[in-house]
Amino acid sequence: MNIHQVSVSYVQEQDRMMIRINGKEGGELRAWLTRRLALALLPVLDKSAADQTRKAATPEGAATSLDEQRGQLLTSFQKEAALRSGDFKTPYIDQPGPPPDVAVGPEPLLLTEVKFTLMGNGQLRLQLFEKFPGQATARDFQVMMDAQLSNGLLHLLHQAMKFSQWLTVPAAASAAPVDAVALAQDTAPDTEPAELTADLARPKYLN
Repeated sequence: MNIHQVSVSYVQEQDRMMIRINGKEGGELRAWLTRRLALALLPVLDKSAADQTRKAATPEGAATSLDEQRGQLLTSFQKEAALRSGDFKTPYIDQPGPPPDVAVGPEPLLLTEVKFTLMGNGQLRLQLFEKFPGQATARDFQVMMDAQLSNGLLHLLHQAMKFSQWLTVPAAASAAPVDAVALAQDTAPDTEPAELTADLARPKYLN
């Protein structure tokens, strides 16, 4: 799926976040994100996006502590540059129904597991799963994001988190299981109301 826009919003009546992703070829993927999973997901996405940005900005073979410090500064600069290039005005466009190449059904996934994999080509792969006991077949979909999209999604999730006020309540009792959010590293050769637009000259992070 070629991402066109992403929307992240807190739905007070459900006390959940709704993630919506529409594609350039049409169709929309939707998923509910609970508080428990969101609190476990954010630190992992933060690390994944930082690693991805560093990989894109740092030459191979940097080894010294000075190189590492420079790499960290460059990573921070790249993240800020990605957000500064954003446009927070263009509205998200509803596209009813899932994309034709993704068989998830009309209802949003209720996420129970998320996996991040930093690919050899610098793309970050997100795999989102709905798995319940007794469910005949787990529902899932995956998307690929470049560093700008990853940092944009992270920013939108933080915005929705502030709006939800979830961080004002102690999180220890509601943390998701550790294995519900996973980070992996792919060493294979290169192959392939907050909103985000990705198909313009400069990716746009929208509000």
